[in-house]
Amino acid sequence: MKKLNINELNKWIDSEKSEVERIIIRDRENEQIVRMRERDKDEQIILDKICLKRWQDAEKEGKIRYITDRKWYYDFD
Repeated sequence: MKKLNINELNKWIDSEKSEVERIIIRDRENEQIVRMRERDKDEQIILDKICLKRWQDAEKEGKIRYITDRKWYYDFD
């Protein structure tokens, strides 16, 4: 096994860094970014209110058709 000192290792990391970052960014475009942290309570409340408001607005605009109690059709723009 080849021994490296810290300076050589840092130089090697710097030389490969841009290529590795390019590969990561290129591959990330095809995949959905996964959220790693849990939303805090305030954020959950705000997002719930936003969703309810959008749903109510869509109902008023006639974009939602209720087929049965458990089925409905939402007309997206």
